[in-house]
Amino acid sequence: MPITCDWIFNILVVLSDGKVVCGCADPYGERPVGDLSRQSLPEIWNSPLVRGIRAGLNRGDSPFCGPCGLKKFLAEGELPPQRPEQIEALPRIFFEPAVLCNLSCDQAVCAKDSPILQSRTRYLFPLDEMKTMLAPVGARMIRLDFFNYGEPFAHPQAIEMIEYIKRTYPNIYLYISTNGLLLDEEKIRRLAVSGADEITFSVDGPDQKTYARYRRGGDFAKVFGIMSRLVAARTEAGAETPFINWRYILFGWNDSRRMMAKTRRLARDIGVDRLSWEITDHPENAFSRKYARGTKAWAKLLPEIWDTSQIGSAISGRRFIAAISPDDRTISSRAGETKTIRVAVKNKGGALWPARTLSGRRLIRLGAQLWEEDGRMIELNYARAFLPGDIRSGERTIVELELPATLRPGRYRLKFDLVSEGVDWFESGGSPVAWRPFLVTGR
Repeated sequence: MPITCDWIFNILVVLSDGKVVCGCADPYGERPVGDLSRQSLPEIWNSPLVRGIRAGLNRGDSPFCGPCGLKKFLAEGELPPQRPEQIEALPRIFFEPAVLCNLSCDQAVCAKDSPILQSRTRYLFPLDEMKTMLAPVGARMIRLDFFNYGEPFAHPQAIEMIEYIKRTYPNIYLYISTNGLLLDEEKIRRLAVSGADEITFSVDGPDQKTYARYRRGGDFAKVFGIMSRLVAARTEAGAETPFINWRYILFGWNDSRRMMAKTRRLARDIGVDRLSWEITDHPENAFSRKYARGTKAWAKLLPEIWDTSQIGSAISGRRFIAAISPDDRTISSRAGETKTIRVAVKNKGGALWPARTLSGRRLIRLGAQLWEEDGRMIELNYARAFLPGDIRSGERTIVELELPATLRPGRYRLKFDLVSEGVDWFESGGSPVAWRPFLVTGR
């Protein structure tokens, strides 16, 4: 059966000992594509081995990918997407500062007592080597994920690494995932002003007994206080970032309506930006059957699930929900001419819609997508318009949206939605969209 994969065309994963692999599904580094002790990241990114993997995926069959769980099987008759074998810039890396962990999560591959430590020749990635690694790629890199296996803040210089990355390469979107327990007051204060773009805390329960059943050795009261303190420190500093997520893996023992409702209240009370549920299929004896993929309960929860929406939230006061009403029932324009229309939008979800941000990310804009009448999308980003100002819960405003010139006369459809720039469309978080017929006549 033919396969495809996006990872090797977009991402490299750097392990704590300098080995480089092509995906997060190789925890023991058994299929390296390079080693930073002998090669630079640009050399690895376009090495004969990596180009050969890409060529194989373009054919739909790469032997290198055989044991990997990240590959996607194509449907019968579906052709593999064709992408360049040689790619000039490396857009993204997963960087493993430390493979060490302070917890022993149930049956986790990176638990502190797991065999993963034997697979690394060193446990910590040196700060100076990180600077050398980034020098040839950082200026053009789009994103760096500051975690892989292990706990990133187990590295004694993790904060210094984060500060260096954002000071030297402010263009990089720096994302951090952590259990949070190793953050002390000084680290919290520095993290709040570091410029780090987003941080996710993994906390799978609303109380100590539930949380520690999977996060063995964890302290719920401590991590809850740390999340709360980071929100406060960010506010005190007047900073926009980091965006703070609470991610909650659903297991058989923490998926009751009562526990989930309590978690929603706690997340709302401390002011984290987003609460999401993560669906897993392991450990085999532990994952939530109630919310297994494909069930009715899962479908109902979809806008709040971590990997199905980048904007959905389980906190009612933090949701991005809009009512959208273009003035015209049918929109018409002449081929080759622009058209300005008026669209009413109302904030019905509770989350603030910022019209401007310092980073240029997470500001809210109105968008229009261009579709064929038969339901095929022509252009996802057909038109965009800035909001006239920040829109708070319950507020309504009128947005003027300029539609670009469409050269070919015909009957089309326009799909209107709000978008959090650099994140996701509101629709993926459960917000309704507005459709209008779009008639383009001859000149």
